Amino acid sequence: MKRFHVTRPGLLPATLACAASLAAAQGAEDHPGRYAATAPVTLSGSAGLQRLPLPLAVLQASRSPGWADVRIFNAAGEPVPLAWAGAPAVEPAPVREVALPRFDWPGSVDGGASAPAPLTLRLRADGAVLDVRSSGAASAPAASGVQAWLLDLQPLGAERPAALRLQWPATAQGLERRATVQASRDTQRWEDVGAATLVDVPGPSGAGSAVRQPRIELQGVTREQRYLRLVVRGGDFGLESVQAELAGAQAEAPLASARFPLRPDGERTWRLDAGAVLPVQRLQLHLAEDNAVAPFQLLRRAPLRPTPRGTVDWWPVASLTAYRLQREGRLQEAPPVSLDGGPAREWRLVLDPRAPLPTSAPEATLWWRTPQLVFAARGSGPFTLAVGRDPAPAATLPLPTLLPGWVPGAEHRLPGATAGALVARHVAPRGAVQLLQDATAEQRRRWLLWGLLALAVAVLGALAWRLARDLKRPAPEQPPAP
Repeated sequence: MKRFHVTRPGLLPATLACAASLAAAQGAEDHPGRYAATAPVTLSGSAGLQRLPLPLAVLQASRSPGWADVRIFNAAGEPVPLAWAGAPAVEPAPVREVALPRFDWPGSVDGGASAPAPLTLRLRADGAVLDVRSSGAASAPAASGVQAWLLDLQPLGAERPAALRLQWPATAQGLERRATVQASRDTQRWEDVGAATLVDVPGPSGAGSAVRQPRIELQGVTREQRYLRLVVRGGDFGLESVQAELAGAQAEAPLASARFPLRPDGERTWRLDAGAVLPVQRLQLHLAEDNAVAPFQLLRRAPLRPTPRGTVDWWPVASLTAYRLQREGRLQEAPPVSLDGGPAREWRLVLDPRAPLPTSAPEATLWWRTPQLVFAARGSGPFTLAVGRDPAPAATLPLPTLLPGWVPGAEHRLPGATAGALVARHVAPRGAVQLLQDATAEQRRRWLLWGLLALAVAVLGALAWRLARDLKRPAPEQPPAP
């Protein structure tokens, strides 16, 4: 049986060259010249760790998912260590206290929360209580060890308390009482809204209080309920004052915003392209004409949710009504709509078919949480932000790696650097070596498999060609047998 040998002089060098190229790609140097835009970075002081908010222009110049192509280089063109900052901590809502007028409760309070109370209130013109009297001459007195007060919520206006804080004089013997709170709109029917144990433990030698628990948390007090009834059981209780705790508005982290035009996308549809994938928290529509009302359906194009066919569809987000009204010489617009912060670049607004078409396209304002980078100012300045490379491997580190002893929110206490104006740069077309350098590990693996497949096909083709050529040769003549 014949054995065929295939000699391909260029095969081994080509394989070695491919391996060398892959090795070079793995160790390729990252430098600002490979990015489409750069901006100067101004440090805040001389701190080694700085925080850099990314303006909208940088996000719009990014070409990689998740802004993976954002880099910061020092004066030597070396990339510095980076990490993404987490969401800023939300400050707790401020609490303020308002003193409530109190009136001794006449009669018994043991008839149950829903039992009618025979009371007569004398009110001021603004509705504030002046005094409280019993309606019935034979009203039973309160049980021994039980005291009650009527609390007037008129000083709070439309607000309602989240808790009550009581004040009483300290005693050398200490104190422990059971307190309940009920609410009513007319002092006739009462609903339980809170209860707590009041505690006062005296300090050493009777000097002040070592432990005091004066707070009663409330649940479910409505605007219609104008009065509270405080009942304290367990013994005498010298109530001095009652403070209503009011929770202020929740403090929000500052958001970036920009106003965008809407482009027609059909007869009753408009599209908004933000130019960058933004984690939008709020959206507000602005109609062009006065005294107009228009209901819309808001949809979002989610690039991270492709359909099985590979296309990207629109996903409904919210229904909203935009308006622009002139009232008493003042312009009123619909407030912003809160969204879930899902990342998206494109938005679509579909007008309700029952609404008339507007004369001009509306506009929209978006609010989003600004992405922020934490970086180590390694090397000498000036430092440069670079962006605009497709594709680009992610270069950020975990935040605890870059910031030793990190706790949530610590990065937002770092000094804040600022980025200057972006300057566009010319990036030369990428050759084969550049493509290898920019490719991800998955892409290189895929290309290597295709290369090996092509090499196997070439080897099989060479074997077939060699076999066919040898079969066409005439067989050598055999010498005659002796």
